[in-house]
Amino acid sequence: MKFRYVFIAFNVIIFFFLLVIGILSFYILGPEMALEFWQASRFFILLMILVLAGLDVFYVMNRRLYILLEREDWPGLIQYLETRIIQDKHYSSILVRLLINTYFILSEPASVTNLEYKIAQGKPALIEEHALLFGAGRILAKDIRGAVQFFSARLDAAVARSGKGLFFKKDPRKTAWIRFYYGFTLLLERQFSIAAEQFIILSKEAKEPVLIGLSAYFLAEILSKMLLDRGLDLQATAADGRNRVGAALHTIDAWYKEATKLQNEIYGAILVPYLRDTGRWIYRD
Repeated sequence: MKFRYVFIAFNVIIFFFLLVIGILSFYILGPEMALEFWQASRFFILLMILVLAGLDVFYVMNRRLYILLEREDWPGLIQYLETRIIQDKHYSSILVRLLINTYFILSEPASVTNLEYKIAQGKPALIEEHALLFGAGRILAKDIRGAVQFFSARLDAAVARSGKGLFFKKDPRKTAWIRFYYGFTLLLERQFSIAAEQFIILSKEAKEPVLIGLSAYFLAEILSKMLLDRGLDLQATAADGRNRVGAALHTIDAWYKEATKLQNEIYGAILVPYLRDTGRWIYRD
């Protein structure tokens, strides 16, 4: 995408919009009424001009970033973003997310963890904001034990925030996914009993069908076979979760449509084989 063309087009559209309004007002209203119209609309016109000027300044200030994106120069983009974020200490949420995604494009998950350590010293709130991406970096770097610890800490913080009233930022969806990945990494670490507790909660209480389905699948197909003394209870919980998904998504095509949305997220791409297997499990009859 040529970002400069987008900004040029926007400038042209606004200019011609004001020009057409100006010409039509003189033809339709006459000179005197048109002058009154423009005087009455001066604040709106000024606002449009200020917005346009702000966008143009924003483009000029970030022109190097847009050029690198247009060229798909990922190494150059990484160098540029690392300079702005780490060296210049410009801890922008957008830039941090873009840098993480670029690391993933170049298959550098270890760099995501290194960035996490540096961000934690400069602006730790960004770790919480992008917890799923940073956690995915640990999983892809095969630092499963570190991922367990990471998601455990994030889950504790999210649960603590949920009980502190209106002035604390809450995100139930993100909390649910953090709980899922905590359970998922526990499963990879073969801590089956603790993992089962996370998936039981999600299978019963989660709102998103995909999240419910994945949790129920792990309970039924893996954990019930690893925790034989709890097998029947886990199967029953999984069956209830499976029914909840079926009531929300009536066909396997509907399931895959929702799954595709998740796969478009970096942290969701990790789950592609499980999403496929879960769909088959839910709609196998």
